[in-house]
Amino acid sequence: MRSGIAFTKDCQLYNDLQKEVCETDISLKFFDHAEEALVALQSGGVGTIFIDVRANEVDSETVALIKAIANRAVPKLNVITVGSTAFPVGCASELFLISACHLEYTNDRRLNPCGRYLNGIADENSLRELLNSQKVQSIPKLHTLEGGETALKTREPSFYEVLQDLKRIAHRNVTILIIGETGTGKTTLARIIHERSTRREQPFQHLACGALPGDLIESELFGHVKGSFTGADRNKIGRFQAAGKGTLLLDEIDVLDVKQQAKLLKVIETGEYEMVGSTEQMISEARLITASNINLEDLTESSGFRSDLYYRLSVLEFRLFPLRDRVVDIVPLAMQFVSECCQEHDIEINLVERDFFDAVCRYKWPGNIRELKNHVRRAVLFAEEGRLQAKDLSSKITQFQFSNMEPFTDLDEKKSLATQVAKNERELLIQALQVNGNNRTQTAKSLGISRVGLYKKLRRHGLIEKDASDLRKAS
Repeated sequence: MRSGIAFTKDCQLYNDLQKEVCETDISLKFFDHAEEALVALQSGGVGTIFIDVRANEVDSETVALIKAIANRAVPKLNVITVGSTAFPVGCASELFLISACHLEYTNDRRLNPCGRYLNGIADENSLRELLNSQKVQSIPKLHTLEGGETALKTREPSFYEVLQDLKRIAHRNVTILIIGETGTGKTTLARIIHERSTRREQPFQHLACGALPGDLIESELFGHVKGSFTGADRNKIGRFQAAGKGTLLLDEIDVLDVKQQAKLLKVIETGEYEMVGSTEQMISEARLITASNINLEDLTESSGFRSDLYYRLSVLEFRLFPLRDRVVDIVPLAMQFVSECCQEHDIEINLVERDFFDAVCRYKWPGNIRELKNHVRRAVLFAEEGRLQAKDLSSKITQFQFSNMEPFTDLDEKKSLATQVAKNERELLIQALQVNGNNRTQTAKSLGISRVGLYKKLRRHGLIEKDASDLRKAS
C-alpha cells in the first residue's frame, strides 16, 4: 500500500476522499494540524496529499503548509487541491504551482475533477490515472537573483542556469551584453548586476537609445560643448560622465549608426572619448552594460552593425527567456502584480478564480512581463466583490484559449469535404495567430501567404469584424 494524506479540518470531506481512493492502493491518513502533516510528509513514503483549500478552511497554518510544499520541503509529491473553483489570494500562486489536480467540492458533497495545472487539463480518467500511477511529480524549485532592492525569480530550470552564470560574474569589472525581447526584464537585470557589484554605491545610468533621434544620441552619450551645433547654448555632460564610477546601461544599442559605434568601440577599448565639438580627451570609468531586443550577430551580416564592436560586447552575452518559455513563472508574477496593485489602490482581493489562471497561462504574452503587468493591473481595477476572474481581463487575453488545439480535427463523414477543410483552416488560423502573438504580419509570413490574403481568410471565417477597414489598410 502507498501512503497518502488528507489535510482538512472537515471530517466529512475526509470520508468523501476515502471513497475516492478506495479503488486504489493508497492508504489515506487524516491530519488536521499542518505541523504534523509536514512531519509525516518529510518522514518519507507519502506520495499524495489532498489539501482542503476552501476559503473558510484556509487559515495561517494551512498557508504555512502550502508554502512549505511550494518551497520543496518535500521535493516530489502529488498534490491534489480540494475546494471551490477559486483559490484564496494569500497562497494562490503556490497552490497553482504545486497542484497536480484540483477537485471541486460542491455543495452537495460531490468531488468533481476540474483542472490540472502542471500536466494539462483534467477529467475523471486523468484523476484516476494520477491516483493509480506510481509516478510522483517534482515541484519546481524557486531560484532567485537578488540585488540590493531588486530581485529576479524563476522556477524555470533552464533560466536558472542564466541566473547562476550572472551570480558568478556580476561583481567583475567587465562589459555585459543582454539580449531579450521587449518586456523580458533587461533593465531589471542590469540594475541587479549593478547592485551586486562593487559599484553599487555609485550612479546607475540608463539610456534607451531607440527613444532618441539619431542625431542626438552622440550628444546624449558623450556630452557636448557650447556652440557645437545649433541649439547647443551651453555645455552638457553625457551619460558616460554622469555615470562616474558606476554603471551605464545602453538599451537598444542596435540603433547606433556607424560613427556612434566607432566612438563606443573606442571607449570600450581605451576608456577615452571626446565630447561633441571638443578635441579634449575624456576618460570613462563606468562599467558598460548593453542591451538589445535584436540578435546583434545577425545585424553584423545584414545591417551594418560593426562586427568588431559586437565581438567586444559579446564576450559575456546573456539571453533572457520570453515569458512564453517561462510558463511556470506566469502565475507567480501575476500574483506579485495583483499584490502591488491592491496595495497601491487600496483594493482588497480575496479569491482568484481558476479561469483567471487558465487565461493568463494560455496567452503567449508577446509583450512579456511588461504586458502581463499592465493586463493584471487592469483586471484588479475591474474586479468585483474581492474576486479576480478571467472576465476581468481584456478580451485580447481571453479570446486566445486555444493553446492545446490541434490544427486538424477528426473527419466527420456526414460533412462535406469543403465544410471540413474550412473548419480545419479556421482552426489553423486561430492557432497561427496565437503562436505569433496576434501579430498578423508574422502570422501571414508563417503561413506563407500575403497579409491581404490573411485578412481575407480571417474575415471569411469570422475572425475579424465584418467591416473591411483593416483589409483596405493592408491593401
